[in-house]
Amino acid sequence: MNMYQKPRVEMTKAPMTAISEGLERLKQEHGELKQVLMEMEKQAKQVESAPERFGALQSLLNLRLWALAFREELERHSNWEELELFPFLTSYIERKMSPSILPSFWSLEKDHELADEHMQAFLRSVHLLKANPEAMGYNQAAAYLIQACHILQEHLAKEEQLVFPLTQQVLDDINGAAANL
Repeated sequence: MNMYQKPRVEMTKAPMTAISEGLERLKQEHGELKQVLMEMEKQAKQVESAPERFGALQSLLNLRLWALAFREELERHSNWEELELFPFLTSYIERKMSPSILPSFWSLEKDHELADEHMQAFLRSVHLLKANPEAMGYNQAAAYLIQACHILQEHLAKEEQLVFPLTQQVLDDINGAAANL
């Protein structure tokens, strides 16, 4: 194929329904993840400003459990994106001879790693505070979680700004290819 020909989408490799379902899954999971992030951040901000030490510790312990469950869900979601969605989009865009989107995906991965570092710092802080309530300020532990939530919210928004238009472009191209058959 020369660079002036429109790339032909192979219907067997990227059926429209699978792509549509992937886009819907992405939207649904992002919505759920963002909802949890907003609620965790809200509760962490309450802990950050809480004057009562025992109540704050109990809240941090509850947030720790929530954060652990969230990390598992985020990991499952990220694995699906990295193993199924992103490779397909990357190969599709490269076949169209468009500029590489790999730097954008790399940037998203770095955001994810930074958020995970803050989440791990939060979890370590809560573990430390559980063993020794005087080890550090509760507000510092809460601040780690607040920062992780903030980074992840921005990460999801950036991912949507990149992935939603690309996926829509794939769907449009499939529709166009099907109409030309």
